[in-house]
Amino acid sequence: MSLPVRLPGILFAAIVAVTSFTACEKIDRNMWENPAFRPQEAPVRHPPEGSVPTKGLERTPTPGTPEAAALKNPEKTTGSSLLAGKELYGIFCTPCHGESGKGDGPVAKKFVPAPADISAAGQGAHHPDGDLFAVLTHGRGGMPPFRSELTAKERWEVVAYLRTLK
Repeated sequence: MSLPVRLPGILFAAIVAVTSFTACEKIDRNMWENPAFRPQEAPVRHPPEGSVPTKGLERTPTPGTPEAAALKNPEKTTGSSLLAGKELYGIFCTPCHGESGKGDGPVAKKFVPAPADISAAGQGAHHPDGDLFAVLTHGRGGMPPFRSELTAKERWEVVAYLRTLK
């Protein structure tokens, strides 16, 4: 084959190579500029200040205030609600507070101070239902807020289940 016959093929290969290299550089730069997180670290995703909740307007008082203590459980305590509360407690609370609520869960040893004893014999008995609901909503100390993970009804179910812990 002569050079004039090969020339279009060589030019085509050169154009493809040049455009491929520039595309790779852009992908590489995008990967450099992405935010990174350390292992076991998740981005904090709080709603912006003043934003309106998508699941309805909910205002829960701060834990430890008289307004929080005055809150009453609007949900009827039934066998099915206690069962739902037990299931949610097992998912969200047991790792730190343990099955009995004494603060002896499998990851409790890693926390200083240790998770609170929220059983009926511990600190849980000294707090009204509304205050426990406010703590579940806003968090306290090392405990994270569960407002975005649990609906208000689910949080009240967990509070009702806490009252059954011995």
